[in-house]
This record gives sequence, structure tokens and C-alpha cells, in this order.
Amino acid sequence: MIHIKIYLLIFLSATFFSRLLFSQQAALVEVDRVIQEKISQSVPIIGSIKSKNIIKIMAPVNGVVDKIYVEEGQFVKKGQLLASIDSINFKLLFDIEVSNFEKAKANLENAKIEAANSQLDLKRIKALKASSAFNEAKFDKIKNSSLIGKFKKDIALKELNIAALKKQIAELNFSKSKVRATVSGVIEEKTIEIGEVANFGDQMFELVNNKNLEIFAEIPSFRASSLKVSDEIKVATVDNLILNGNIRAIGSKENITTRTIKLFLDFNTNDVKRNLFVGENVNLQIPVSKDALALTIHKDAILKREGISLAYVVKGNKVEIKPIKLGEAVDNRFILLQGIEQNSLVVIKGNERLRPGQEIRILEK
Repeated sequence: MIHIKIYLLIFLSATFFSRLLFSQQAALVEVDRVIQEKISQSVPIIGSIKSKNIIKIMAPVNGVVDKIYVEEGQFVKKGQLLASIDSINFKLLFDIEVSNFEKAKANLENAKIEAANSQLDLKRIKALKASSAFNEAKFDKIKNSSLIGKFKKDIALKELNIAALKKQIAELNFSKSKVRATVSGVIEEKTIEIGEVANFGDQMFELVNNKNLEIFAEIPSFRASSLKVSDEIKVATVDNLILNGNIRAIGSKENITTRTIKLFLDFNTNDVKRNLFVGENVNLQIPVSKDALALTIHKDAILKREGISLAYVVKGNKVEIKPIKLGEAVDNRFILLQGIEQNSLVVIKGNERLRPGQEIRILEK
């Protein structure tokens, strides 16, 4: 009888300690709730800073380069002199045409005087027509001289017009021999040297306007369909400088290789606190939904097992594991498409070692 009591005492003690040990094995976890919220969702797209004015300055005339007044990297203003091409030769040609113009002007004045004198002679002899002093042969001669004078005046006028046009062309060529900046910007590249022959159309400089900038990106075509001109897009540089851009234009042609559409954004460069560089990479946040209602789940609740997304759901003082289907990321949460109901509690800390059906203790925040 004593032995039975001893065994019973041992059994009860073992049961008590095993239950105590089991209660101590309840996992301590932190939880978060599955909620429904308004989602203003965006996806990141890499773009770049682009100049609206990248000008290739070509040789406007043929000739030897006399002088170059700028170097690569130098900032120049619109109209500033960059180089000269055979400037002495073009100046002499212009001076010749100025002289020819003055000569043609003088010839016209002379022809006008001759024509006027012939008209006076013709008028005088016509006045003698009724008198005995009138000579028919002399009248015909003066009449013909008057016609010749008129023709000479017309020819001199046309020659003056031709001389004026030639002077204008020579002046234009002389002006073009002085190569000037068409916009303000930086001389990014110089491709000519003093003494080299520049043929018409050869590139001499590449000029980049580093003030008149825009943002350029190629975005997936299915993302572009929901955008419109003037939409605001948040843009950030790699050093997290925020630029608020507005869509200036959306391309109309899809790149069939990349399935993308061109996107152009204007932004206010006056608000920028440092120099921006043409070609600099930026990150665009392209909106894909605005104020849409969706269930979301905390990112730390998600476990991956063999490519399947899972989460532990709290049921009383125990947990159940459920497969879930996720949408895109929104800050530190994911859109929950399927698997767990709204307001359910899910484990976000301590879920790595949990087992289905295991008891838990919730850590109060």
C-alpha cells in the first residue's frame, strides 16, 4: 500500500512538472493586424537628367581655323565668340563686294543723269517741230539716244541690285566665319584645332546647356497608360535630393524590344541645392494606384518555404500557418490578395521557430 502511494506521488509530480515545462515552452511573439487601407502605390523606375539643349556646332563655312577662343569645360554665354575661320579672307571678300556695290551705285547715278539729259534734248527738239529749224534726222537720233539712256538706267539699277545681294552674301559669310555659341552652356567637347581645315558641316564643338534640364525615362508601356501630361511624379537623386517633376510629354511610340514608352518631366531647377549633371541617374516613383482600398500585411509576417509565401495567424493562444498570395510592396507592408481575413493577428517577431499549433504568449507593445 505504501509502495502504491509512492508511485502515485511520483506520477503526479511528473505530470505537474511536465505541464509546467510545457507552459514554459509557449513562444513569446510580437503580432500585427491585417488591415484594410487606402493605397497610393508607386513603383520605382530609373531615369536620368537630360539637357534640353545639346548643340553640335558645325563649321558654317569652308576654310582654315584662325583662332579658337575657348577650351573644353568652359562655360560660355549665348553669342560668345568660339572660333574664327579664314576671317581675313572673308573680310577682304566682303570689302570687295562693298566697293562693287558703291561702284554700281555710282553707275546708276551716272545713267540717271544721262537719261535725264536725253529726255531734255528730246523735249527741246519736239518743241521745234512746227518751225523751219526742225530736223527730222536729228529728231530720230535724239529719240533713239533717249531710249538708250532709259535702258542704261534700267541695267544700272539691276546691276546695283546684284551688287547689293553679293555684298549681303559676303557680309553673311564674313559673319559666319566668326563661330559663336547659339545657346549658353558648357563646351563639353572641342573637335577642331587651330590650323586645321574646316569643311562646311564638320563638327567643331559640342555645347551642353546645363541649366535648361529635364528628366527622361523609359517606362513599361502598361504603366504609361494610366499617366497623363502634368501629372506630378516624385523624383530622387542617388544622394536623396528630392525633385518634384511634372510630366511634360509622353511618347507615342513603343520600343518593341523593351516594351517601353518615353517619358519627359519638367522640374524647377531653382529649388535644387547643388549642381545637377547631364546623364545623372535618378529614381522616379511612378504611381500605379491612387487611394485604392486593399488588405495589407506587415512584411515581417511573411515566411518563404519552397517558393510559397506563408504567415502564422493567431487563434486563441495558439498559431496556425496559412499560405497567402501577395501583391506589390507598399512601404513596409505587402498587399494581401488571398489567404487571411481582415483584422486577423499575424506573428511578425518570433515566427522563425514556430510550429503549427504551438502555444504562444503575445508581447505587448
